[in-house]
Amino acid sequence: MLKPVEREQLTVAMLKDVLSVLRKSRQVGSVTVVSADKNARSISRRFGANFLWEGKRRGLNKGLKLAISDSERRGASSVLVIHSDLPLLKPREIDEFLEESQGYSVSLTPSKDGAGTNALLMRPPRVIRPVFGRDSFRRHLSLAMKRNARSRVLRFRGISFDVDKPRDLVNLMRRPLRNETGKFLRTLRKRS
Repeated sequence: MLKPVEREQLTVAMLKDVLSVLRKSRQVGSVTVVSADKNARSISRRFGANFLWEGKRRGLNKGLKLAISDSERRGASSVLVIHSDLPLLKPREIDEFLEESQGYSVSLTPSKDGAGTNALLMRPPRVIRPVFGRDSFRRHLSLAMKRNARSRVLRFRGISFDVDKPRDLVNLMRRPLRNETGKFLRTLRKRS
């Protein structure tokens, strides 16, 4: 549905939106962006986030292991994994997610289709290993059960709505978004 340059612009807009939300959250201590794209470093810095280059072809789960190790070295007692394709995310949802996660070792929010995991809180950071990919929601819950880790499923509209398919983009284009993603979509509409 999008040209490669437009996909890149959309990805950058959504990353900026997620970083802006995390910066506005009252409960997030620090943010680290993990990416194989070194261009994400300057965006991360603009939003006060740390940047970890995951290396070439490391992949999401291996990149997250690197970030978790880095977070532990800096003294983190918990880690929240949030994906960068959540254009409806709000600071209030992040704060509520973290508040409602108190007392749980693993808290997670499924993707809109119920199969993926769009938010994963691990307390302590290695209570389970990240297993993002096909059917990750069920797999994360299963790992928590195997580890006897107290877990909680939390559902938030903005955390659940990710952009994976063309219909997600069509759905987004119908919304009056007041963020970087909304600006990009308005320029896209003008081009059509």
